[in-house]
Amino acid sequence: MSFSKAGKSFEHIYAPEDITADRQLAPANSSGKYWAIVLAGGRGERMREAIQEWLGTYRPKQFCRFAGDRSMLEHTWDRARQIVGQKNIVTVSVAEQAVYFDEMDINSIPGTVLYQPDSNGTAAAIYLALAHILAIEPEANVIIMPSDHFIFPESHFVTLAATALSAAAVDTKHLILLGAEARWPNPDFGWIESGTRGAVMSEADLQPVSAFVEKPDNQQARRLFSNNALWSTMIIAANGQLLWQLAETLQPKFFLCFLYLHRLTRGALQGDMLREAVDKAIHNTFQYMPGLDFSSDLLQKVAQQCLVLPMTAIDWDDWGRPERILECIERYGLDSSLSEARRSIC
Repeated sequence: MSFSKAGKSFEHIYAPEDITADRQLAPANSSGKYWAIVLAGGRGERMREAIQEWLGTYRPKQFCRFAGDRSMLEHTWDRARQIVGQKNIVTVSVAEQAVYFDEMDINSIPGTVLYQPDSNGTAAAIYLALAHILAIEPEANVIIMPSDHFIFPESHFVTLAATALSAAAVDTKHLILLGAEARWPNPDFGWIESGTRGAVMSEADLQPVSAFVEKPDNQQARRLFSNNALWSTMIIAANGQLLWQLAETLQPKFFLCFLYLHRLTRGALQGDMLREAVDKAIHNTFQYMPGLDFSSDLLQKVAQQCLVLPMTAIDWDDWGRPERILECIERYGLDSSLSEARRSIC
């Protein structure tokens, strides 16, 4: 087990021993080339009032136990363990949220946790993890998994996500997005419009992406829903080098920041540099780095390089509003500590 925490560290590495046998669905003989990036740095401001009312104090929703005895982040880790294995999970948060990780049993935290000095957009979180992963395994294939999602049934999702990751390893020129089947014309979500069906994969069809629509108005949302567009989940499988090249092409100044951090990380892993020096470099680099959103500043610019895999018969929600959390709890009869009295705010 190794740590790096000098003062207010901006990268905190956990390497616990396996706590359970991995139920891994990624292809055999992958030689450590399958990785998960778990995004856990969101602040969840829309849920602040509800969480304060429900729990008596505020914490970001990914660290909340709305149902059962595990947080949303812990549920995400469990899904990731089944897809890539315990040691190949890289979680990215922000320094101010280190306190929530400190509350956890160290042996329950899989793989590696990286801290950004501050939230700098989803692209920075993804590429900080990718710089670390590619320093270890240059031929890595990754699946990006936000940590604030409700997914049911999880077993169906794990199978589909493993299928997407396998496909990304074979087709290194396309990003494979998991799109949720829309249940209503929700204007809160981003949407994916797909074209003609592509090649049939084991349990689902890959479809080309024709367009992304972010946060539509009510009329647009109704049109998208009637046209069977999919909700964008931001769960994405891709070859690591493809992601690396996209940043280099589309956002060269941003890319140079992470190329620098990638080289420093590789030096630290090889023992040529102290871990503390890398922590300091991350802090300094983030001060001058442009803040980018992965979806709008990268993904939407390469729709022609994207394929979408519909999450058929899988219920998905980002639990971004209290009424949606309560609706899911009631629909599936989930064990929840949220009392009836505390539900009145909805």
